[in-house]
Amino acid sequence: MEPPCDRFAPGAVRHALAELPEMGWVLGDAMLVASELVTNAVLHSMCSDADRLTVAVYRDGTHVRISVRDPGASGKTARIAEHPGAAGGLGLIVVDQLADHWGSEHRGDGYEVWAELALPEATTHPGSSSPAATHPGSSSSTD
Repeated sequence: MEPPCDRFAPGAVRHALAELPEMGWVLGDAMLVASELVTNAVLHSMCSDADRLTVAVYRDGTHVRISVRDPGASGKTARIAEHPGAAGGLGLIVVDQLADHWGSEHRGDGYEVWAELALPEATTHPGSSSPAATHPGSSSSTD
């Protein structure tokens, strides 16, 4: 997805993520993390409405990875605010609390910030006999 770098981008990304299938309860966390990463790009990257962000979501068997790439004009690096307050600074704290891992890197084509969230076991291993995947009233015993 490549939304314009404007105040509407976080909502557009949340709307697109809401359509992802089989995410389980982690979908809400993924939407919040994506919204925070996009908001940071809009507010801090020095991009204009004419610039585009690149938002990608990758899923493997155990994690979902959300990455947001901006033009990288500011030269800044994403970091948790030392003194968050009413004017902001809480976004990466939220990302840090919800994500298993997150990071950033400057690239030739811009600046990327990413976060990985664990997928619920029941969603990632359908039909497994683990307690998380067992349906109420079913039994996995072989008696």
